[in-house]
Amino acid sequence: MNDFGELLYAGKTDNNKNGFVFILLGIISFIGANFIYAKMMLMVIGVVFAIVGLYLLLFKQSKKLSIYENAIVLTLEEQELSIPKEQISHIEYQKVKVRRSPVVNYYPVLILNDKNKVLINKAFNSIINQDFKKVIESYL
Repeated sequence: MNDFGELLYAGKTDNNKNGFVFILLGIISFIGANFIYAKMMLMVIGVVFAIVGLYLLLFKQSKKLSIYENAIVLTLEEQELSIPKEQISHIEYQKVKVRRSPVVNYYPVLILNDKNKVLINKAFNSIINQDFKKVIESYL
């Protein structure tokens, strides 16, 4: 890893939180079914939530993201994609506004010299991931 230079940022992309939420909702629904009249319906909903949560945790795993002085490295399931700094033409930001939220999220998109685009699935805004924002904005 010394070929890439000094480590500027290390983290994971966004994905794992949804799996935990679905599993937690499934467990709560399954347990709550014992206290209402329509037990079977809530049990089925709980099992469906738990299955969706397990699917998100097992198959939609988050990527590891490392930003070095000379490269950006994305790792998923032991496969590593390294993008040297020389191959990055510029960085654009994809703006995503969530309904009923005053905060706008931005996702960085790496534009390579051969006009290919690589989306980094790590959001930042005025509240969250400020360290990531500083590193990615000052990268080039």
